[in-house]
Amino acid sequence: MDLWEEEFDDNFKGELNAETLQKVQRELQVDLPESYINVLNKRNGFYLKKKYFPTCIPNSWANNSVYVDALYGIGEDSGLIDTIYLRKEWGIRSKKLVIISAEAPAFICLDYRRRKNPIVTFIDVEANQEIKLAKGFEEFMNGLVEEIKEEEMDPFDDSSLTRQQIEEYYTKIDHSMLNGKPGEIDQLFIKILSTNNELIRYMVEKMRHHKKPKVQYYLMTFLSACAEGNNKGIIEDDYLREVLNEISNSKNKDAEALAIYGLKDLNKRLNI
Repeated sequence: MDLWEEEFDDNFKGELNAETLQKVQRELQVDLPESYINVLNKRNGFYLKKKYFPTCIPNSWANNSVYVDALYGIGEDSGLIDTIYLRKEWGIRSKKLVIISAEAPAFICLDYRRRKNPIVTFIDVEANQEIKLAKGFEEFMNGLVEEIKEEEMDPFDDSSLTRQQIEEYYTKIDHSMLNGKPGEIDQLFIKILSTNNELIRYMVEKMRHHKKPKVQYYLMTFLSACAEGNNKGIIEDDYLREVLNEISNSKNKDAEALAIYGLKDLNKRLNI
């Protein structure tokens, strides 16, 4: 199995012990996939040779892959059991997410939330992003590659996303608007700006009406550029004027100031 380097590394937890395996499974309250246990019986924790898993959804690592440095082994006091403190430290609430690889704030998890046999999910806590990577652990390991060239994306090309991916983004936007902090919403908006006009306009509309005025400030960093004449074709000028007029009365003074300047830039550009 050509998954690890020849020499043992810091992730190696020694030969897999059946008693320790049962103890860790009890503490995590899961039955680990047989395919995962089979790998650990051959090498109980290791740095991966193939460190990239392809994905068509842009994320904090790249626009077409996620990075997977190592696979947790099972030890008495470290390895897979680190899931417990990592969940607490990074605010991951679900006990049905078992972390098998970590590059905080991003984590690769066995995801038991919807089924007994877990899928593999990528979670970026700071970006409030989740990506389903594989239907199971074996599919995940088989999908890893040694290298992948990041593709150049046309940020406004509607054909770059499937309808299913667009619907997933809609769900993330709605969830973020209901539960996200202003900074988390801003991080998601940054990612949405690399998708398509449909999603950008949807999130702009959500952000302009958000109950927390600071969200309007984050929105204004984008709208200010639109007012100056950048990002042509994304936001229509009449709609832009409407939003700027609204935010010029924002309770957030920084957003208010940016909106007033934005209106001046828009009027200047349109010779009004």
